[in-house]
Amino acid sequence: MSVMAEKVGRGKGEAKAMSEAHYAAVLLNIYSLAIGFVVAGALASSVTLVTGQPLRFELPEQLSPLETVFAMLCRIIAGPFMIMRNTISSIFKTRREPYWVMMAIVIASLWSFCQGVIILETACQIGACS
Repeated sequence: MSVMAEKVGRGKGEAKAMSEAHYAAVLLNIYSLAIGFVVAGALASSVTLVTGQPLRFELPEQLSPLETVFAMLCRIIAGPFMIMRNTISSIFKTRREPYWVMMAIVIASLWSFCQGVIILETACQIGACS
């Protein structure tokens, strides 16, 4: 029996149920993170396939307003993938300090997690979740 369950006076079964709920929450968070990275990678790879050039954060010049909105949305959604791609390539090309690499990983992971939560919540709102 866990220490917390003993202090609250709960039995072993209640502590196990609480533990299973925590595992489910952790798995859902990991799933949200993975969904965010997968969507970012799929969009960035699709843009690379269509245009023949990797997606970059800088916007091309001379875009119409509609093209600008589309380009911004692509960069917002594909941002975590672009950060990780740039980070991995900079590790091999130049000797980056470890804290810059870690900071890039944390930023990309948080961005991807938030994006995954939005995607999963939207999917559940339109009825894809049972």
